[in-house]
Amino acid sequence: MTYVFMLLFIFVTTPGQAQGTYALEDLEVLAQESNYQEYLTHALDIRPSQRLDAWKAMTSRMADLYSRNVLAQNDIPKKDFDKTESMYAWPSLKTDDVFRLRRQEIGLRYLKTCLKSEKPCWETLEKFWQGSDQDPDVGFKLSEMISTHKDAPSMWKYLGVALKSPLSEFYCKKDFVLETLWNKFEVDYIRLAQQGDLLKKIDETIHPDCLIELNKLSYKKIYSPSGENDRELAYQILKAQGKADEKLSDFFLSVYLVERPSQGELFNFAWGRLKELKKAPERRDAALVMIKSKLDPLPDDLIGSLDVVKKRAVLGHFKENFPEYLDYYTDQCLAYYSGQKKFTNGNPTVHCQDFMKSDEAAKIVGQDKVKKFLELKKL
Repeated sequence: MTYVFMLLFIFVTTPGQAQGTYALEDLEVLAQESNYQEYLTHALDIRPSQRLDAWKAMTSRMADLYSRNVLAQNDIPKKDFDKTESMYAWPSLKTDDVFRLRRQEIGLRYLKTCLKSEKPCWETLEKFWQGSDQDPDVGFKLSEMISTHKDAPSMWKYLGVALKSPLSEFYCKKDFVLETLWNKFEVDYIRLAQQGDLLKKIDETIHPDCLIELNKLSYKKIYSPSGENDRELAYQILKAQGKADEKLSDFFLSVYLVERPSQGELFNFAWGRLKELKKAPERRDAALVMIKSKLDPLPDDLIGSLDVVKKRAVLGHFKENFPEYLDYYTDQCLAYYSGQKKFTNGNPTVHCQDFMKSDEAAKIVGQDKVKKFLELKKL
């Protein structure tokens, strides 16, 4: 009975297996016919020992035909995306540069569509990234894709890889990249505290070629900040690289004291800097020229502060060491309220009115200016 059963098993199973398994010769015929669909379905039927140069060349050509056909469609179906991902796991196609690029394009087009669905495919995106071998270009394109998506996870895992690559100079020209990078450094700077090594953090985060665009942004923000901490962060980024010379430092540290000074190392440094300027009239003049040419309106948060003690101390320090700044500030204030001069950005001294009406104004800027201001307000 056992012998009969074995014969029956061989009779039943052998024909089926023969029909389902393709030999190398079968694949050669399919390749000659450019029948990539059937070829790719059976490409792995042959033993690994037979997957030599001829097989690799045919497989590469069939994969090329397949991927071109997929990309010719207006929309990438999920089945084609899944098939492409499974094929990319084949060792011969994993190292095929053409198929690698096609796989990226197919995946990115599919993801762009599925992220617009009611249930965005975040898990699929993450798996696609994990299979992309930390490719910086894929990382950049994924971060760009999700940058405007309100429910997107943090893009830094993708963008961070891109910005460490030699191609970062090109990525860093994009506004969304610089904005994301700036926000990251802002958080890092707060965590490091002022005594932390910001230069080390910069080196860990971006490729040196990205510094070109980061420094452009820093110079822009030190003169025209869009956020409360922008000016300080911009200065510290430039200083960490040795790009904050004496002139820029005199400018920033003077402005820092009348903007939002907080107790700490930077405040003490700025306080001492103003003492230096008392002995260097040419440096005060240079700082004032920069203030006049770069700042409109003038930073004066401290002047509008309710912290009377700090305001009195800082403004008194200016009166003793950099009186020219107070003269310019009050002159601009009087020019605005007198209507003698047009200011395209509006009031250049936002908190001047409250200050000039305060008890300490006469002690700081003199009774004559306070009197002139009050007379203008009566008109």
